[in-house]
Amino acid sequence: MSQELKELLRSVLQEELKPVHDRLERLEGTVGHIRQDVSQLQQDVSQLQKDVTQLQQGQQTLETTVSQIQKDVAQLQEGQKALQRDVAQLQEGQRTLETTVSQIQKDITQLQQGQQTLEHEMAGMKQMQERILEELRISKHNQALILNDVTSIRKSVDVTVSYLQRRSDVMFDKLIDHEKEILNLKSKMPN
Repeated sequence: MSQELKELLRSVLQEELKPVHDRLERLEGTVGHIRQDVSQLQQDVSQLQKDVTQLQQGQQTLETTVSQIQKDVAQLQEGQKALQRDVAQLQEGQRTLETTVSQIQKDITQLQQGQQTLEHEMAGMKQMQERILEELRISKHNQALILNDVTSIRKSVDVTVSYLQRRSDVMFDKLIDHEKEILNLKSKMPN
């Protein structure tokens, strides 16, 4: 074959292969973009997995906290029963309490204010609110009974009254602590 024919053939082949080379270059560019997209997707999946892990940890923490709140509510109910037993003992052994009636009335007013505050804070926790409101209604009814018994019995039991006040303070302090914890949990829960 002559040199000119070879050169001509080479020139024709180069012209014919040029579109193929152009397409290969475009294809390589597209493959590069796809690789970048795949890499970004892998990063997104990794981040999603981290987020899922954090959510699972948050759920475990929430479940543990809810379990603790349920235990604390059971303790509060036991405390209320103990308070009712103390009231029954007070009714049997009370003497003149005219000097302490004013203090008890102030304490009842504070308890009622605390009850109103608790009711306002528990607006978002409807089920728990119903249970606690029922307990507060019982407690309020018992307090009214105490006042009636105090004025009718008129026996001096300052030590017993002091004990009863400490028990009431402990019970309502626990109620306030639980409501703070419930609000804290609500603020941490995802919307």
